[in-house]
Amino acid sequence: MSLTVTTKRVSHFDQNARIITDTTTNETMIIDPGAEADLLFDMVSATTVTMIVLTHCHIDHAGGVTRLLELFDHANRKRPQLFYHSKDIIIGEHLEDFAKNYGFSATDYQNPPHPDQLIDSLSSIKLGSKTFTVYFTPGHAPGHIVLYYDNDDFKLAGDYSEILDCNRLLIAGDTLFHGSIGRTDLPMGNHSELIQSIKTQLLTLPDTTLVCAGHGPNTTIGNEAHSNPFLN
Repeated sequence: MSLTVTTKRVSHFDQNARIITDTTTNETMIIDPGAEADLLFDMVSATTVTMIVLTHCHIDHAGGVTRLLELFDHANRKRPQLFYHSKDIIIGEHLEDFAKNYGFSATDYQNPPHPDQLIDSLSSIKLGSKTFTVYFTPGHAPGHIVLYYDNDDFKLAGDYSEILDCNRLLIAGDTLFHGSIGRTDLPMGNHSELIQSIKTQLLTLPDTTLVCAGHGPNTTIGNEAHSNPFLN
């Protein structure tokens, strides 16, 4: 197996941050570092981190980005490129306000910088020798994206390492969960748009696609297509 997906639950919201490494090239991307940046930084000490990708800019997915980038600077390591969608910039700009509303300190969750690379026009992202397809899946957040890996050479590590007999991989953010979907009662959420995103972008993937969600355990496209109460 040449792709390792390590999940670490972080933040007050028990969010699944992910570290994905192409073990052939030792290149890594960090997905949704919502908090506990120091811990995540230690976890990538032996790899070359080329990018940080945000599925969206909600507090629990983006709140640790600024601290994480500072750690790269302080260690004199090359700063990874930050990728996310332009429609989520406005959410990221108010993340510290959200933190205060939840009763958290702004030092716990900070506004991320604007992206180095807008993900809007990208159909794929390359990590070392591996390619991930980018799908635009608004609804939970206006600029939400997911990443799909159309190969079976991956293994899971860390939290939620159940592979569920799957041979494809979806990093789903907060679109689709085991038996549930992303909430749409937050600012700029849209329920009908989320359902449309799931049905047209995600449920068209193979049933044997492993769904690594932003919260909670893994599931599969087949399981959610047939039994998710929000989709049936």
